[in-house]
Formats: sequence, C-alpha cells, structure tokens
Amino acid sequence: MKFKAAAVQVTSTARVSNNLTKCRQLVEEATRAGAKVIGLPENFSFMGTEAEKKNLLGQIEEETNAFLKETSKDLGIFLLGGGFPTKAPTGKVYNTAVITNPEGEEVFRYHKAHLFNAVVGDGFNYSESNSTESGGKVPDVIQTEYGKISSAICYDIRFPELFRTLSEKGAELCFLPAAFTVPTGEAHWHVLLRARAIENFMYVIAPGQTGTHDPHGNRKTFGHSLIISPWGEILAEIDKEEGFAIADIDLQRLSEIRNQLPSLNHRLF
Repeated sequence: MKFKAAAVQVTSTARVSNNLTKCRQLVEEATRAGAKVIGLPENFSFMGTEAEKKNLLGQIEEETNAFLKETSKDLGIFLLGGGFPTKAPTGKVYNTAVITNPEGEEVFRYHKAHLFNAVVGDGFNYSESNSTESGGKVPDVIQTEYGKISSAICYDIRFPELFRTLSEKGAELCFLPAAFTVPTGEAHWHVLLRARAIENFMYVIAPGQTGTHDPHGNRKTFGHSLIISPWGEILAEIDKEEGFAIADIDLQRLSEIRNQLPSLNHRLF
C-alpha cells in the first residue's frame, strides 16, 4: 500500500489565530499535492513566553482542538497537531500531541514524556519542566487505513527505548514533531531521526519549527523537516523556509525490509 505523507514546517509566534491560518494554508497545499497523512510541528499553534502561555492557555487549547478537528474533516486527512499546551491537574500544562481522523474525530492524544531542561549554547535557558508536566507514558499506537501510527515529541527522540517500545507495539509510521534548537539540530537532528528509523524499521515523519520566533531574536529553531524511510533514507526534506516536505510511504516496502533483515526478532535484551 502506498500513500503520500507530509511534514509541515512553520515559524510560529504567540499569535494563535495567525499561526493557525498559516498552518491551514500549508495543510491545504499539502493535501492538494496528494498527502493523506500530515504532521504539524511542536508549538504549531503557539510559540511565545511562559507568561503569554499562561494568559492564553484556555484560548490556545480550545482553538487548537477545534482547528485540528475541522481541518482534518474538511480535507479528509489524518492530521497530527504536534504539540500544544493543555491543562494538567497539577496546575502546570501538558505538551500534547493530537491526531484527528478524516471524520474530524480525535483518535490519538499523547502528553510529552521527556522534558527539555538544558543549556545548549544559544543564549537561551531551556527549563521545560518549570511549567510543563511529563505525561510519563509511552504513546499509543493507532490502527488506521494508512498503517499503524504513533507520535513522540521533540526531546523524546533522544530516548531510543521509547521508540523500541513503539516498535514492539507494531508502529509502522512515527511522527516526531519538534522545535529543535539550532546547535542541537546542526549536531544531532538528522542522525538521531535516521537512527530511530533504522533501529526500528519504521517510517519517521519529523515536522519542525524554523527561524526566529520573537521580535528580539532570542528563540531560533533549526527547521529541516524530514521524512525518513525504514532503511534510513531521507525521502524528503525542506531547508529553513516555511512549507512542507512530502513523500510516498510504502507499507509493502516496510514489510519487505523487516522480512529481509529481521533484526527486531533477534533481540536478546
């Protein structure tokens, strides 16, 4: 079975309605190009300060959920919203990824497990856990007409045990929406994504944020949204501009690779 999938790349800001308008435009373009499964990056509907996030939380959550359901139904696609803040019972937020189906129904929800607390040399102190609660669970794998699909979020890519668990649950296509920093992106983005695809013989679709996200230029992201085959080939990539990467997903080819090199059946530990 073959179908087209796309990874949308945007430069999001703190203006929710503007972000969603841009995302809708690019998702429509990807749909016209034939994509049936489309991913939006982490922070696609909002990327601002923690103070702005706190003030706008209800609006972000409500408008984003409505956008995903409406867009997927209007266009007849599976649509990943790759990460947006939702209320957590602790008073913090979850970084939440949602997939909606062609009927406009939510069929997947995942709260980011691994939170990014790091100083990477770009002048920005990342302390995601200050305001965000870990979901603490491995994502579900959902059965769809386009195979078995799941999604992690950004920093999760550094934890291969999460992806190995997804492969054990049958995942054939895994999203990795992100807002990767420039220093870590230049060093590790391509190699980590290709490694997770090869280790688990799965397609990896990685929609990313790109560019500068506030007027002061303090937050910059790497871009380079990718679609990677189970053999580790880069099937499609977009550089630093807004737009989308699109490629054919071939589930028969995935099955052939797993049968020819059955390393997933040879694990000892």
